[in-house]
Amino acid sequence: MKITKALIFLPAILVLLVAGSCSNDKKKLGGLTYDMARKSLNEKYPKLPTDEIFRQASSGRLYNELKDRYRRGLNDLAIETDRDGAKLVVVVMSPDVGRALSLSNTSGIPYIVQLCNTMGIDCLDMTPILASQHANSTGQSASEGNFSKGGAAVVAEQLSYLMLTYDCFKNNKKFPAGPKPETFGDAEPNKKEVIDEEKGVKYYLTTNSQGLRMDHNVTFPKKKQTIYFMGNAQIYSPLLDDNSIATHMLQEKYPAKEIINAGYLNYTIEDFAGQYVEKGRFTEPDVVVLCTSGEDILSNFFTQRNRFARSKKIYKPSPAEEEFYLHLN
Repeated sequence: MKITKALIFLPAILVLLVAGSCSNDKKKLGGLTYDMARKSLNEKYPKLPTDEIFRQASSGRLYNELKDRYRRGLNDLAIETDRDGAKLVVVVMSPDVGRALSLSNTSGIPYIVQLCNTMGIDCLDMTPILASQHANSTGQSASEGNFSKGGAAVVAEQLSYLMLTYDCFKNNKKFPAGPKPETFGDAEPNKKEVIDEEKGVKYYLTTNSQGLRMDHNVTFPKKKQTIYFMGNAQIYSPLLDDNSIATHMLQEKYPAKEIINAGYLNYTIEDFAGQYVEKGRFTEPDVVVLCTSGEDILSNFFTQRNRFARSKKIYKPSPAEEEFYLHLN
């Protein structure tokens, strides 16, 4: 009788196993289809324009389109942080300053500052002080558009004022109980290596098991005011030793706070909004700091998005992008 019952249930078990296998195969097939489609677009459109966008007479319509994408992404992030009871602060900063300021920053930074004012988002524009420090030979610029050690120290000093401004801000909303994601950032977890860069200089770069550029994990229940930093190279600081990046210096200076570095390279504002929704909010942040620059507006161009976007989307060119690309040298 026991054997008969086992045989009765065996077909059902086999059906479940087959169904699960089919589901996994569909996921793999979907991933392969996406990769093939993205590869095809990248081969068709291999160029990644930056300031060239300002050098074509027809690019005005395109730049307005890119600015609108930035606006929508920032608005999405503002809605989500407000829903969670976190304070969103935008920090504008770039190692390109003074006469070296790129066209993307010359045009983009004023737009971002005005956009924040219009949307009621607190904004700290660091570019004037960075330009002043550069004029005084602090030397914050580094190769490939990244901050040097001296530049990161200037950034940390300026961010200290932000820490003091929001020192008493506390998120009083209780986060729903439940499982948290395995990672709170998108960096490769558990990374500790020496990276040889230009001129044979070595950099020690550490990430924790939660995908964050930190030397320790975020623990719960939360006991400290939590500051969640997002941004590209200017906050991730890929060419600096761990103890030379701005967020590490802030953590040393303010041990009573949890300073989280969730920076990642080549992301757009849409990517950071998505990262916050899927991962960042689960750190239960009191303050969310988006580090940005005018270059982040241009990163909304479809060729950049198809190469670096965290979302599994295929970005086909809009008419304005197609027209611009056809005349791109």
